[in-house]
Amino acid sequence: MTEISCVIPTLNSGWSLAETIHSIVSQKDCTVRVIVVDSGSTDETLDVCKRWNVPTVYVPPGNMYRAINEGLKACDTPWLAYLNSDDLLYPRSFARLISLGGATRAGVVYGACDYVDSEGRFLHSLTPAYSHELLSLFRLGIPGFAQPAAIFRKTVFDALNGFDQSYTLNADFDFYWRALIGGVPFACLTGSPVARFRLHRKQLSHTQSEVMRQQLRSMRTKIGAAHASDYLRFLRWRVRNVPQYLIRITRRALLAKQLKIPTTMDSCDS
Repeated sequence: MTEISCVIPTLNSGWSLAETIHSIVSQKDCTVRVIVVDSGSTDETLDVCKRWNVPTVYVPPGNMYRAINEGLKACDTPWLAYLNSDDLLYPRSFARLISLGGATRAGVVYGACDYVDSEGRFLHSLTPAYSHELLSLFRLGIPGFAQPAAIFRKTVFDALNGFDQSYTLNADFDFYWRALIGGVPFACLTGSPVARFRLHRKQLSHTQSEVMRQQLRSMRTKIGAAHASDYLRFLRWRVRNVPQYLIRITRRALLAKQLKIPTTMDSCDS
């Protein structure tokens, strides 16, 4: 049975970590090793790790990708992944991704991802771009798939020397871009989503959004200008996601109680 290692960077993540670990260790049809890389949590994070018998490694705070690199460098399985401490995998996600990777000999495999709010309530999904569209989207500053829904071979991680820690918020974008231009084969898993990404106001992409934009601009300067054909591929990808955009608008309105949809009971009462 194929093995995969999953690293979880943490800092005071006790409120969500148990659910994340459970989703990883419960993966079916593959062997999963989990490592938590902690940066000095003072809440129940380490207690959660002890209860789940998950090994922990300490890395000083200040750079999430330094923690991820340290954790992944210690892994010796053929496949690697990292997951945020409040994200979640669906039960056969790793097995499905690994199976496609074996069949296509891809170095990076990714699938669809669900997005939920801070309470775990479904908002919408993201239909990922096809592998042949990724270069175009990256030149436009768009990764084309969600990071929690991706795995990569250890040989790819080693060849790229891991994540570039100078990008404190966008190193995964840089990592996959370097893999693409380096000729690493990518494979897109079709079908149901493999991961769940939580959106909330405390995440770094929200609290440090301007820094993230600056780092992305720096990356795009190195990548170079987009081609005319890139915009066409971008448009096709956006069109495939139109149903998800409609779902997102509707779900956000419903959760904010700004949209009233009559139920059967409401109709009977009127």
